[in-house]
Amino acid sequence: MVRHAIAPWGARNGVGFEPTIDRFMARALDVPVWSGQADVLELDDRVEVALDVPGVKPEQITVSAEGRTLKIEVEREGRGSFTRQYTIGAKYDIGQVQARLDLGVLTLTLPKAPEAQPRQVPVTIG
Repeated sequence: MVRHAIAPWGARNGVGFEPTIDRFMARALDVPVWSGQADVLELDDRVEVALDVPGVKPEQITVSAEGRTLKIEVEREGRGSFTRQYTIGAKYDIGQVQARLDLGVLTLTLPKAPEAQPRQVPVTIG
């Protein structure tokens, strides 16, 4: 199941663009267009959150966890910063979060706590 967790970055000022238009403008103007959108994929054993961060290097990204809050900060050279915070439910092990940057997409993987993962319950006779 994939669901969009955050409105487009421009929506904070009441102006938002479709992702297709954002990609077109990025190519036409040769500048990264930032989208605050995140795709969330929930699987049996984990959840994956994918954020578009075009043109960003790993050293420009800070991912931190405090309590049940996961914070992502991206420092864009000469263009300010991009920050997102997520409150993570107790069924996820926030202490085991992993972050991977690949082709302009930052993917955060949070494993589910063992007690939140589906399991088979044996049926006995008698």
